[in-house]
Amino acid sequence: MGKGTSHIIRAFVSLAMAGSLMCATAGCSTDPLTGTATTSPSATTAASTGHVALFLPSNSPNLSQNVPLNNWNTLNDSLENALSTGGFSGKSMNRETSGSLASQSDALKRYVQERLNADSKEQYGDPQTEQGATTIVIAPAVRLDRNYGEYSHFITTPNQEPSDQDASDTDSDESSSMRQIADSLNKAKNAGMHVVVLGNPIDGFVPNVYVPLVTAADIGRMQAQQIVSKLDLDAVSESNPKAIEVLLPNTDPSGKNNSFQAQAFEGIWEVLGPYFRQRKAYSPSQRLSFFTTKSDYKDVMFKATKDSQIEDELKSRLETKGRDAAVRIDGILAMNDFTAAASIKALKTMGYSGSSMDVNPSITIFDVVGNIAGRKPLNRQRVPDPAQSGDESAQPSQTTKTDSKQWPIITGFGAYISDIPNIVNGLQWMTGLVDVHANTGTIAQIALQLNRKEKLSNIAELKTSDDYGSEIPTLHMTLLAVSAANLKAALIDPGYISLADADM
Repeated sequence: MGKGTSHIIRAFVSLAMAGSLMCATAGCSTDPLTGTATTSPSATTAASTGHVALFLPSNSPNLSQNVPLNNWNTLNDSLENALSTGGFSGKSMNRETSGSLASQSDALKRYVQERLNADSKEQYGDPQTEQGATTIVIAPAVRLDRNYGEYSHFITTPNQEPSDQDASDTDSDESSSMRQIADSLNKAKNAGMHVVVLGNPIDGFVPNVYVPLVTAADIGRMQAQQIVSKLDLDAVSESNPKAIEVLLPNTDPSGKNNSFQAQAFEGIWEVLGPYFRQRKAYSPSQRLSFFTTKSDYKDVMFKATKDSQIEDELKSRLETKGRDAAVRIDGILAMNDFTAAASIKALKTMGYSGSSMDVNPSITIFDVVGNIAGRKPLNRQRVPDPAQSGDESAQPSQTTKTDSKQWPIITGFGAYISDIPNIVNGLQWMTGLVDVHANTGTIAQIALQLNRKEKLSNIAELKTSDDYGSEIPTLHMTLLAVSAANLKAALIDPGYISLADADM
């Protein structure tokens, strides 16, 4: 054998060995008849990431005339993008959106049955194996009435009370659907699949990870904290307390479903209660006082199925007999952007002027415009006390002259695109929403690590909690408080809204 032939043979052997190594890495096999290397289905992607199945609600077209920025379509799209970024291919993702628990339970049942039959195991791999590893992400498609829909579609709704909108046969159907969902999930988990539950806990089933959504108490607490921060209540004296009104709208036409309001007020009073008891805050309408408890939500609740009812409510709380007099108001906790917008109309009609930015002179309308356009940073300073009249006494119920018509800070929740301009011009101090992109990124990471059987302890956002009823890893949704100062960074830069949406 010549040297040239020897070199050729060695080169051929080297190439063959390299091909074998590549096949072994990629999950190849050799056809015994042709000797050709073949790749098993989904080997390159599924072997490294596994599969993920999403069972999430769809948007309800009749939930509310006011559509919050947080809705299921947004979360669905964001979660798919996060999964793709994490390495899941389109073939390894299954997405089902449902408008009811009944359709969702049927879709889940079909999926689990298909995955557990012999043909499916051959195609996708056994869930017990790396190639067939599967995580199911499910948010029960429970009904939300308007009391919830004005805020966010991402609401955990334990123990909703029956109202005239509800029917007993529908409730029975939903209970049956939840039992079927629990049965399907137990079968999936027993077969080796992993499950992440979003929102409402599912009776009779314990997931690998729980993601509670926003509660009414979270929404109320968040706005109360913003009131405390912006008005600097910790630095306020008893001789010069802040005037605060809490508006607790009820959009249930029957007026019977008060569970949301009760939970919201608990969160509000947990934060504001101490300041009222210390006499650092008072209610001009005297709806709230030193003696108010967390159970007294009905004192500030009112029917609000249309904006005129909200305007009338606020006017009645701030009314005065003096023609040139006005009731001082420093802060209005409006609960949602619908109520905030109606409050703005009422205040304008009553002659209040200025903006929330006047509470902090370092932030002006021009500064906000520059910040949103990305031209200049916005610096915050400590919130100063609004100018006081010289004869103002410690009696908080008195009225003063026109200097009391200073615009108050107004808080809301929902981030309605139609009302974003109110944030920009300072008529509404802040709104709130769930940071969808941050949360879906973490959920995608959880799914990947569950499929790879990696420890979840290295995911900083996960904490062990008994929120579900048992101690399991829990991801609490991140909330965003958005004012003019951070609107660009919080909503425009991540792509939630555009400059045009902000009326810029």
